[in-house]
Amino acid sequence: MFGRNKDKTTTITKKHVLVPSVISADMHLIGNVISPEGALDIDGQINGNVRCHTVSLRENGKVVGDIVAEQIYVYGTVEGLVKARSVTLYASARVTGSIMHEALSIEDGAFVDGKFKRTDRIADEELFAKRIEQSSSIFTNDNDNDNGDASEAELIVLENLRLIR
Repeated sequence: MFGRNKDKTTTITKKHVLVPSVISADMHLIGNVISPEGALDIDGQINGNVRCHTVSLRENGKVVGDIVAEQIYVYGTVEGLVKARSVTLYASARVTGSIMHEALSIEDGAFVDGKFKRTDRIADEELFAKRIEQSSSIFTNDNDNDNGDASEAELIVLENLRLIR
């Protein structure tokens, strides 16, 4: 009886709308920001790579580095790679670098100095799987069994290293 209500509550919580972390206008962050399941609202400046589920770069916001996310909304300035399933560039957007996307929307007035590359998610996942197989030898030691399977923690480390590259 109590278990059912608890399960329903857990399910509702997981589907809850993401509350963004905010980089305010007076903040200048140097380093990488990684939150694979989170949302990030940037009104300040980040010198480093960003990886989140959803990124909103406000008009005063600036990122000098790569942005990788499921959804990216750009009102501000990006100097680097923008890679997402869905990319939206608004009129005030200014992007210098490549944009890799599955879906792309550009408002009239947005500035882009770079190139666009349509990606296929399946191809990206296959490429990542090959990289993991090639890199898994980094984590082997004498205590590991030699079955070649990488643990979930190792996969997360590899993904973060790939992001920093």
